[in-house]
Amino acid sequence: MGLLGIQKIIIAHLLKSNNGGDRMYKRSIDLLKNCGIKFESGLTIEEMLKIEKLYAIKFPKSLRDFLKEELPISEGFYNWRNFELNNIEFIKKMIYKPLKDIDDLAEEVYWCEEWGEEPISTEDKAKSVRTRLKNAPILLPFFSHRYIPVILDDNPPVISVHGIDIIYYGENIEDYLEAEFGRKEQAEINFQRISPIPFWSEIM
Repeated sequence: MGLLGIQKIIIAHLLKSNNGGDRMYKRSIDLLKNCGIKFESGLTIEEMLKIEKLYAIKFPKSLRDFLKEELPISEGFYNWRNFELNNIEFIKKMIYKPLKDIDDLAEEVYWCEEWGEEPISTEDKAKSVRTRLKNAPILLPFFSHRYIPVILDDNPPVISVHGIDIIYYGENIEDYLEAEFGRKEQAEINFQRISPIPFWSEIM
């Protein structure tokens, strides 16, 4: 094949991608749009870097890829592009809310058997939980009180965090959206395929 033929294939592939032919998360985004969720254009690389620096975070690859496609902005979702002070403060609050809730309710947190024998006194238990909490991965808000952990996994699970009530809500972003907005039930999630999240999985 000559150079001209190769160039035609490359151009055709780019056109196909721009028209959504090979878009990642297309099925998930279409599902959300069918539910009335509004979107803006996806975040640019420059915006991603600005956001990560602003909030001192690192987007997991799956979340980065999703937000690059299109940015959901309907109620319940987080508008990472909005750099108004009140929105920045709100997102920061939601990022640290799970950590604060565990710290505030440390005495009531489920004691993981793998941690060894549970302390007799509530004070000692709370102290141990708070010590372990210091090494817990940051959770990034995705929708309402559903979070994605910042871990080494490129495609981490989605969890629901409501105070100390924590459960898995999706094997990954696509699985979660099907459970939240589609026909899949939370109980149908394949929990065996979910990558454990340090600390958070231990207190479920």
